Amino acid sequence: MTVLSKYERLECAGIWHPAPDAQRQDVFVSLGKATLVIKDANDTALAHWSLPAVHRINPGERPALYTPGADADELLELDDESMIEAVRIVGRALGKARAHPGRLRRGIFMVSAVALVGLSVWWLPGAVTRHTADLMPGGLRGEIGQRLLRELIPYAGQPCTSRSGTQALTMLHNRLLSEPGWSVVIVPGGPAVAAHLPGRIIMLRKDVIEEQNTPQLAAGLILAEAALATDQDPILALIQSAGLPATFQLLTQGAVSDETLQAYAAKILTEPPAPLPPEALSAQFAELGIPMAPYAAATGQTVGQTVTEKSDPSARPLLSDATWLKLRSICEN
Repeated sequence: MTVLSKYERLECAGIWHPAPDAQRQDVFVSLGKATLVIKDANDTALAHWSLPAVHRINPGERPALYTPGADADELLELDDESMIEAVRIVGRALGKARAHPGRLRRGIFMVSAVALVGLSVWWLPGAVTRHTADLMPGGLRGEIGQRLLRELIPYAGQPCTSRSGTQALTMLHNRLLSEPGWSVVIVPGGPAVAAHLPGRIIMLRKDVIEEQNTPQLAAGLILAEAALATDQDPILALIQSAGLPATFQLLTQGAVSDETLQAYAAKILTEPPAPLPPEALSAQFAELGIPMAPYAAATGQTVGQTVTEKSDPSARPLLSDATWLKLRSICEN
């Protein structure tokens, strides 16, 4: 796309407020193909904002103030004219088809809706749900995951967001997960030590860091939940739980009702985790020098041979001691 190529590798300085009551932070902002990437001085990604969703709250004023969405709490200050222009032009170009709410993300569903509704008389319900999950675009998965995260607040609490703890958590998950797009959140409570949601969101209960001397358990849970989310599509689980009426609504309108998400949130943390063959994780644990015993003890999973951090002399620590201490205090105000 010409409008995108014009702004390739564009980067500038900015000021990021991760939360209304958080201290502001000097950052570097770079323009991706469809995202605005916020990084610290060590080039560690602190946040990824979807460009079509970026919302400017003070048009015509300087510095320009942006949020990742109309109702978001994060705030970004930019004073670089080239970046301000790029955010406006590229965001508009990516969002053209969204002039009417949801047109872009739902278009793929509308193309096949009529045929699938007719064929569903003969199809098994499982085939319909699998096909609906396969057609769902990444942007809609992320939106559903964020909505589901909000619906889980009555059961698990508000995600912890201390600034230094959030930065430490980002460093840990970047260390563990090489593919982009993952996010990890820590919640105060709930019946499950870990869970994964649509949109590559991983939840950890705070005791897996607060009551541990090392990040080994948290790291093991992150790896396991990422593997489960990759092997067993969380959107498929949601659709199967919702039933055929909600499936057809998603297929034909690209929408999930609040009632569907509320019902799913009420049980997602109480369902037993799906079994994961030990060999599916053992190589990843061994490569990073993470023993499987803490993960097995926390989840009740049977594992094979364990490894220790000393088994690979070249393996660097998951986090420095200072960073680990910051992560352990992520739920402190």
